[in-house]
Amino acid sequence: MVDIKKKEFVFGDMVGIFATIEDTTQFLLVPRGSEGEVNAEKLAGISPLGARIDNEPMMHVALSGDGFSRDFTSGTTLRNADTAYALRLVSQTLSRADGGVQLVSRFENGTGLIATQHLRLAEGGCAIEAYNELENRGETVTVEALPSFNLSCISPFGRFQDAHDIVLHKLISNWSGEGKLGSVTTDRLAFEPSWSGLGIRTEKWSQTGTMPARGQLPFVAVEDRAQGICWAAAIEAPASWVIETVFRNGSISVGGGMGDFLTAHWRRTLRKGETLRSDKAYFTVVRGGLNEACSRLIPAYDGHAACKRAEEDLPVLCNEFCYSWGAPDLDKLRKMIPVAQKLGCRYFVMDDGWFRARYGDATRVIGDWECDENVFPDGLRAFSDEVRAAGMQLGLWYEFEGVSVGSDVYREHPEYLLTYDGKIIDHRGRAFLDFRKPEVHEYLREKVIGNLRRNRIGYLKVDYNENVGLGADGAESYGAALRDHMEGVLAFYEELKHALPDLVLEICSSGGMRHEPRFLQLADMVSFSDAHENASGVNVACNLHRFLPPRKMQIWATMRSDYSLEDVCFTAAKAMLGRYCLSGDLSDRTQEIGQALEASVAFYRSIVPVIRDGVTTAIEDGDIGSYFDGRGRTYLIRESADGREKLVYAYAIEAPRARFEIEVGRCRIKDAFHAPADASVCDGVLRFTAGQCPLWGCVLRLEQTAQEGGYACE
Repeated sequence: MVDIKKKEFVFGDMVGIFATIEDTTQFLLVPRGSEGEVNAEKLAGISPLGARIDNEPMMHVALSGDGFSRDFTSGTTLRNADTAYALRLVSQTLSRADGGVQLVSRFENGTGLIATQHLRLAEGGCAIEAYNELENRGETVTVEALPSFNLSCISPFGRFQDAHDIVLHKLISNWSGEGKLGSVTTDRLAFEPSWSGLGIRTEKWSQTGTMPARGQLPFVAVEDRAQGICWAAAIEAPASWVIETVFRNGSISVGGGMGDFLTAHWRRTLRKGETLRSDKAYFTVVRGGLNEACSRLIPAYDGHAACKRAEEDLPVLCNEFCYSWGAPDLDKLRKMIPVAQKLGCRYFVMDDGWFRARYGDATRVIGDWECDENVFPDGLRAFSDEVRAAGMQLGLWYEFEGVSVGSDVYREHPEYLLTYDGKIIDHRGRAFLDFRKPEVHEYLREKVIGNLRRNRIGYLKVDYNENVGLGADGAESYGAALRDHMEGVLAFYEELKHALPDLVLEICSSGGMRHEPRFLQLADMVSFSDAHENASGVNVACNLHRFLPPRKMQIWATMRSDYSLEDVCFTAAKAMLGRYCLSGDLSDRTQEIGQALEASVAFYRSIVPVIRDGVTTAIEDGDIGSYFDGRGRTYLIRESADGREKLVYAYAIEAPRARFEIEVGRCRIKDAFHAPADASVCDGVLRFTAGQCPLWGCVLRLEQTAQEGGYACE
């Protein structure tokens, strides 16, 4: 039997196990109380057929010039490099600070490299925050990989595990199709031993550039259905990132972090006395399934403590974009203001189109950020005052990281722009400011912060509609330059928030292409998607409950002029899955539709505490499948923090008279928006029938009952 040296540390209801085998230390996480069930042979890395390959280290640091394990993975990954195997665990320090518990594990390689892993669990938290640091006290080295975390030995509870029982979960994310759950049993990935027990199997995904949620969200979960346990992790990813899952020695390891040299052309020179730090990762394990794991993970990176007082009641807002479609007209805007006022909107947001086109060109350019006097002849301040007089605050749209090639700033200051191989990065007319340069920050202090302050703007929507790409000039590698640039971008966001502390900030990137923890922490709201008018917005919003807190997830309720009453109710019920944002043609509607909108806003306000503080316990969209051509029914359940109330969101798409039967426990219907006439709860099951229309939706609020000896029927 292989000699195993183990150390265990308690993190709330989880236990971290550090297992050192032949000087290689791996890290695994299990639910508290199950640490005694960990199979010793699995932990030792002995496969079910008795073969054994070297165990994976927990610190996957790679340097230029490293060799790699002879396991057929060289060229596909930078894991298991010589440096990773040379690092030896020398000390671990557990401390309590800021109401939480922190563990620092120190590794050394004997030639001057010191790697430290920092694990922290906040007081009352259910997910661990982690990052790694690398300090050099020796000769200069070139670092090519410094991931944020690695969890080994999934699942550790049996000598053998059936690959049919292990499920890998991803969240696939594309423009107007964000957050789609992709789940596959690991037999489909060939995560099984070979005939001899040797061999490596990998599943790896990454994103390169500055749109981190393009293709996949920076998230992974692995579920052991036989044991009823799920592991989940998310990583900070403001720029390029990578996540890898590896089947080795009969079990799975999961890890990732910022993009490395292989995936993102990132390498960094580390001189004597210098230190590098990874982005943060967040991970958890739970006795339960995917939804339980996600509900534990989100609060760790949500930043709930930073909620502005003005945002605690999650006010309704109005964005005019789906009315003007980027060509605002003052008369039309003035028609929207009294309707938005009547519906109790706190913010009236001017989207794309408020700024001047260069030299009167019909095509607007970004980068100069001067008010269009043809739209606002008296200036932005006059219109802002008009909106404030109606009891709202004016919001403005910006895309300040990008520059149109037709802009004055592009023509007059080419030195402000990112380059690649000496040429300005130009994606069909879109270039990018270089946020490493102080003069760029100074320019934007006037064009953004100064403009917002002068015009008493209370809300800022920051959009981002093009990806820089692999990287830029100006550092050891293209990827390193890109990370330096993005640190400058994030620093400007922080400066903006400090300069205007009461400003409400929305992060948007062609809808949802910046769904990642670091941008989420900056924002008061994030755009859920650009699926403004599509039925698919229901499934997008439901699926994003696994990654975004609904209190920050802004969902558009776009009211088209041809919408029927049922269409309006469906759209309003969709918006209540997160932050309610009105758009589209709000004026000149029938009295019936006007009353339905007022009722929807009033009901939304009544359920704000559950949206803000509750937990999503069920997401059921198996009937629908396709985002583009969805047909069927879906529902979501969100429970209040005290467990006394439940919200049931239900929708039927091209499924007239669809029948719902939903397990809700001891509950009765308290009230509802657009309630079906036959809704009832009996023996813990909520039953009702959808309407006849193509698009139908409702939100029911249930309250807990306390009947003895069975469930009530109503």
